[in-house]
Amino acid sequence: MLNKEYDSIFQHLGGFGLYQKFQFLLLALPTLFDATTTMMLVFMLGDQPHRCRLPDVEDNVYSHPPIFHSDALNISAYNTSQCYLNINGTNSPCNDWVYDTTYYQSTLISKFNMVCQDKFMRSHILLSHFFGTFFNAIFCGLLCDVWGRKPTLILGIFLLIIPNVIRPWIPHLFLVAICEFLNATGSNLSYVVPFTMLTELVDPAHRVLASFTIYMAYCIGCYVLLVYAYFIRDWETLIQVVSVPITICLFVMLFVPESPRWLLLKGRTKEAMTIFKRTAKFNKTKVDFNPEDITVKEGKRLSFTTGFKIMFKSKPMMGRFFILMINWFAISLIYYGISMNTGDLGGNVYANYAVSTTAETVAVLLCFYADKLPRKKIYCTAIILGSTACLSTMFTSMYASGALHWVTIGLAMIGKLGVTTAFFLIYLITSECFPTVIRASMFGLCSSGARIGSMCSSYIGKLGVLIDTKFGTALPLIIVGSVGTLAGILSLLLPETRNTELPETFEEALHIESNIEDQSLDSSESNIAMVSVKDEQCRKINMSSEKQNQIS
Repeated sequence: MLNKEYDSIFQHLGGFGLYQKFQFLLLALPTLFDATTTMMLVFMLGDQPHRCRLPDVEDNVYSHPPIFHSDALNISAYNTSQCYLNINGTNSPCNDWVYDTTYYQSTLISKFNMVCQDKFMRSHILLSHFFGTFFNAIFCGLLCDVWGRKPTLILGIFLLIIPNVIRPWIPHLFLVAICEFLNATGSNLSYVVPFTMLTELVDPAHRVLASFTIYMAYCIGCYVLLVYAYFIRDWETLIQVVSVPITICLFVMLFVPESPRWLLLKGRTKEAMTIFKRTAKFNKTKVDFNPEDITVKEGKRLSFTTGFKIMFKSKPMMGRFFILMINWFAISLIYYGISMNTGDLGGNVYANYAVSTTAETVAVLLCFYADKLPRKKIYCTAIILGSTACLSTMFTSMYASGALHWVTIGLAMIGKLGVTTAFFLIYLITSECFPTVIRASMFGLCSSGARIGSMCSSYIGKLGVLIDTKFGTALPLIIVGSVGTLAGILSLLLPETRNTELPETFEEALHIESNIEDQSLDSSESNIAMVSVKDEQCRKINMSSEKQNQIS
């Protein structure tokens, strides 16, 4: 079968040699820039304290405006608030505002006055972003399979550049939302496709390293953005400075090959052999196999429709699917609920963002070194710990003094650490719970729960605006913590998948825990089981029709 033959090819070609290291470096760049454009929303949509602009007063500033005698005569009859101007005892809605520039010189909030009656426009912009990722989750696998990995990645890079470059000159908020939708689509492609390409360029023992590389590139991108955002407080300048360097990725694509696995699946064996020979040359090895040894036999493939019919007739598999979908929803709800609303936690937004990114980095490092522990136990512990930390913020938000807001921030960051760990593991667990014939499709359906969760997070994060009390401030984290706890409890019903072979048939998937390999495997063999889901997102593997009939 292609899976075994393909994996053995890269073992003969050096496994993880100089060629693979070079490709890892190149393909990490799009993911790094994906982080800078995605997390830029934290600063572009940062909340700025505001008040009504006083009419007939020059030099309006947010705090302590200079008042001259003539101005004093003009404003003596005014009483201002955030949303209403009291003129001689009559409240009138504001038409213009003055913004605090302590942390931001300007944002999308101040440019389009997304405050007061339009305060939820911020959530609408976030929704357009997450809808873009939802759209991409549906079509990414199709594009990768039909069009190829490399062209799809190039499309993603263009979508990272063009919408961001033109956005500062767009005069209408609706068009800004469209740009954000396109940018989110490109952002997701710039993460998923490099993930796929890296895992298809190495032997199984190094696929976990591919996963780790992409995650770390994303974390580094978050730190790069922090430096940019700290020194550039104007959103229009920031978006230009962040977007222009992404053009480097187009040059990088000249040195990135198409995925050999995809070429083999499409019958383009000659092109795949060219890549294998180039890999062997870089790694100082030899190609000791013939093209006919890696030919894909179409007759052994299972019908996509047949696979789904079997899936929906199996109660255990459907139960597994719903539990995973709920967990994807909960993880994304918590992750983006914290990440996109760090400015609402109180204190310095840049310090909060730095701590949040550090928590995410630590979580990725922990996951990389925790492969020798039972996967399900780590996952359940991580999501329940993170959710409990979020729930605990209700006590500090409602009953502690304002001077203790740092405790709330600390608990939220523990939540971020836990949910990032869970995010890393849910990819692996999902890929290992379904047979190969429907693995990519079921992953797409499960991860659609994450897209719904991220869309909900854009509104849940702003519930404190509607409920202007201490309870309202704590409510977003209470909700995400409760959902996460429920998901963590349900995840106890999932099978343990560490040190198991990827199931190729429904029968193997149903009895996956009985296929656990010897725990005494060395680390390199152990890592083979930890195959990234992105590697499977565009993979089509064989399954005999005889086994299908036995299960159905």
